Amino acid sequence: MIRALAMAALLLASCSRSTGGPLDPMKAPGVQLSETADGEREATVRADAVSARVTGRWSDTGGQSARIVYTNRGRTAVRIDLGTLTMTGPAGEAVVMSAADVTDIDLLDTRTDNDDAGVLVERDDDGTASGSLDLSAGGERRVDAQLSPFSNSMAAAVGNEITLRLPMPKASRDLRFVTRRHSILPF
Repeated sequence: MIRALAMAALLLASCSRSTGGPLDPMKAPGVQLSETADGEREATVRADAVSARVTGRWSDTGGQSARIVYTNRGRTAVRIDLGTLTMTGPAGEAVVMSAADVTDIDLLDTRTDNDDAGVLVERDDDGTASGSLDLSAGGERRVDAQLSPFSNSMAAAVGNEITLRLPMPKASRDLRFVTRRHSILPF
């Protein structure tokens, strides 16, 4: 058993560098940390009646991503400007390239009537991102956002602190994360 573990450690050490992993949320005032059903750590913030649960992924060779679940417990609808979503860190800034409403999407079933996500954010010919999410009273929407790479000259790395600027109804909220690598070992 010990020999097998030693061999696994040697094989892992000889593999090429990671291409990314999860963003691990950091404690901060007004930020609640929890774990999703899939075992990912998520950050939850609130602004009045609207809350947002956020998970994310980073990459050292490509784009970044964020999954945001917005919930409106209020009595009136709200609009959230998603074009301001960004991530910043030592490797530069990643801007939102696209965002889609994936609330009712289920790619695992065989039906095709629920496979199309509603596009919320796109970039125009000038490179400006625009688009918003309308969140009804009592509603919940899941948003998948794809962001650009951090930089053309510098890569993100394990242990970097990343700040995600999260759009909320009245003002954006900054959430801090640390880049982590997936562990394939059970300890």
